Amino acid sequence: MSAENGSAPSAAPPATSPAVLGSRYGTCDGKAALARETSPGSWQVKVHDPKSPQAGHDGWVMIGRDWPSLAEASAATGLS
Repeated sequence: MSAENGSAPSAAPPATSPAVLGSRYGTCDGKAALARETSPGSWQVKVHDPKSPQAGHDGWVMIGRDWPSLAEASAATGLS
């Protein structure tokens, strides 16, 4: 029993290691590009194009998502 509150100490939750997700920088149509795995088996690709009206506040434009592999994301977007 704990001397502080009179209850038995609780067991710590089991340690789990977070999933290691992938990412890759490259180019796409002459612009900087980033492919990243947002969850295991789900890749998205963004390009940095701050002049695009579709760009977010950080200048990145999503060009596709939900590919099951980096190879498929690269093939679909021209990421090199």
